Amino acid sequence: MRTSGARGETMGSAERELLSTGLRYALGLRLVVVAMASLVSLLLEPAPRPMLAAGVVLALNAWNAWYAYQRLRGGGVVLTIADVTVVSAVCLTQLWTATPDTAAAASWVFVTAAITVVAYPWQIGAVAITVATVLIMAAYLAGGAIAAPDNWAATVPVQLWMLMEAALSFALYRFVRRGARIADRLVARNEQLRMQAAVAAARRDDEREYLAALHDTASATLLMVGAGVVTKPEPWLSDQAARDLEVIRGREDIPAGQVDLLAMLREVSDRTPLTVRWQAPSPVTVPAVVGIALSRGTREALTNVVRHAAVDDAEVRVRRDGDTVTVEVADQGCGFDAASVPGNRFGVARSLVERMSRIGGTAEVRSEPGHGTTVRLESPVVVKESGGGDADIIAKRFLRGLRWALVAMNLVILYGLDLPKLLTSTDAYTTVVPQYLALGVGTAISLWAGFSTWRGSTRIPGRWPLVVLVFAVSILATQTVLPERRLGIAHWSEGDIAWSLALLLLDERAVVFIGVIVTQYALTFVHVATGGTSAVTVAGAVNATVVVLAYQMAVGMIATVLRGIAVSAARIAREEEELRTSEVVADQLHNDRKERYAVVADTTAPLLAGLASGELDPGDAAVRRRCSLDAAKLRRLFAEGASDPLLHELRGYIELAERNGVSVRFAERGNRPTVPSEARRALTEPAVTMLATATRMARVTVVGTGKSVTVSVVSDSPPEAVPATEFTGITSSTVVSGSQLWVEVTWMRGE
Repeated sequence: MRTSGARGETMGSAERELLSTGLRYALGLRLVVVAMASLVSLLLEPAPRPMLAAGVVLALNAWNAWYAYQRLRGGGVVLTIADVTVVSAVCLTQLWTATPDTAAAASWVFVTAAITVVAYPWQIGAVAITVATVLIMAAYLAGGAIAAPDNWAATVPVQLWMLMEAALSFALYRFVRRGARIADRLVARNEQLRMQAAVAAARRDDEREYLAALHDTASATLLMVGAGVVTKPEPWLSDQAARDLEVIRGREDIPAGQVDLLAMLREVSDRTPLTVRWQAPSPVTVPAVVGIALSRGTREALTNVVRHAAVDDAEVRVRRDGDTVTVEVADQGCGFDAASVPGNRFGVARSLVERMSRIGGTAEVRSEPGHGTTVRLESPVVVKESGGGDADIIAKRFLRGLRWALVAMNLVILYGLDLPKLLTSTDAYTTVVPQYLALGVGTAISLWAGFSTWRGSTRIPGRWPLVVLVFAVSILATQTVLPERRLGIAHWSEGDIAWSLALLLLDERAVVFIGVIVTQYALTFVHVATGGTSAVTVAGAVNATVVVLAYQMAVGMIATVLRGIAVSAARIAREEEELRTSEVVADQLHNDRKERYAVVADTTAPLLAGLASGELDPGDAAVRRRCSLDAAKLRRLFAEGASDPLLHELRGYIELAERNGVSVRFAERGNRPTVPSEARRALTEPAVTMLATATRMARVTVVGTGKSVTVSVVSDSPPEAVPATEFTGITSSTVVSGSQLWVEVTWMRGE
């Protein structure tokens, strides 16, 4: 399900997963960075009050662990106030816990304050972040003033960096969250399109399956009675009629999950008067959708044996080969020329072929006159599920948001922090040209990355040559810094040039991202070490580096984690979508089935009910005539999906009449317009009745004039067999001549 965001907006799976995972990583980043900086300083640079410093460090790390635990449990305003209070208190202890000669930006206390405000965007809101940052900055400034009253102003530039880090972190958070929100909107739009397509497909499939079931059940039963195959009440006929009635009412029990195929097939065979021989292993377990398709296909095949084969036995063979299951229904009856059967015959085209194709299977009918018939049904036992590109959509939007954030961050750092350092430290360089060159390269990379992102590129073109260029200007910039000023304020490129590397390698694997950035730092430290001196101590260098490097590593980890979040969010979104879609599909299919049942409720349902209860005798001529007529009327439903529904429907009626011994001649000519389904039913209604009630002969003619269609039927039917026709655009005439009845019905297309 979707939840509401801060402004009442609908929050999708990508945004939810991002916030949940981002919170965990922000808390973990703070834990690791503070622990590393504080413990390294405690071991390498004894504070003025070592015991007090040790107590503060241990208490702070314990608090961080407890705070992370409570925040993950949903801690609110009180927890935030307590955390700001604790961090501010640590900032005030600089007189006792920080080495006096350590640069302000290299102090572990500064690292603690900075990483705390950097991690806040994933935990608290914008207003709370602003208040917390101001309070922590004020506490740090006050602690610096207490520790060094004569030099308190030296911490002001550091305050600006802390403020900048907080702003950049919040911007990063907003950019990435915006990407998640956009991804959710795209996924939701695609979901809506998929849902519409799924509903439409489900309606088509359900319609086809319903027609196939109607053909295999009610139509087949009525045909057997109408054709005189069953001449007296039989228990199996009553049972079959009762089950047929449930099918057309849409109440058939549909199994789910895994089913026993043999049990389903034996239940089908028990509903026929045939003696069935079996060749099958036991058991054969298949998905329900496969079992339903195979059992219904087998039902149609066995029904055809009863109707056409002139034998009273059949053989069913079942086997499973790996991921494929095969069912064969064979008889030794009269057979037929399979090649002569039209491909549009419903029993073959839809009841068998289409039904199997919907689950990825196949159907084949093999027969020869005098040599029996074999129907072969084959299906995979694993039904393929549709996939989606939601993970790619979410991942690309995450990356796009993160890259825009880094473009903005790199430019802000270069011109908001590094350029002022360069301008105020010209005496720290042997020449300033390489410094401006490094600044220019960083700017160009940011602009190129922004342009590539705007163009929709997932990777920045030419990034590896640009990585080499960044390494070159980094080495050159370090070389021109005086040895005693390296790793200090003037040496701005030491860590900040790595932001350009982070921007170039954002979509790389974490090991590549981390490896390249760590290599850049390592080269810089080796370069500094060869100079023999630097502006800070080892501990100071660790602290100054860890706060920036940890931030860059966090960005790399965010990029890596986002790819995993994308997959997880897409899976959750798809599960939610499937649930919503299934509900919509169920409602729509329920309404469709009610409408379909209304079509057969007045005629077919009472006939089946009478046969099921025994009130109607299948041997009665009137009952047979009613069954034959209703079976004929059902043919019009089967014609809906045919390329030429009118001719398909009429040929179906003619086929039924011929099975009853009526000699039928058929002709059609002219250019016929497309006839709407309701008009077509009114147009063919007299033909249905006359062909069903004819005894010896009938002639059917269809004439088209481009604007009209005329169906003319001559037969030896009784005059009372012609139903009244009342439909807009339909005209009819009836002539009785001796023992023959002539009816002509015309439909005219409206202008």
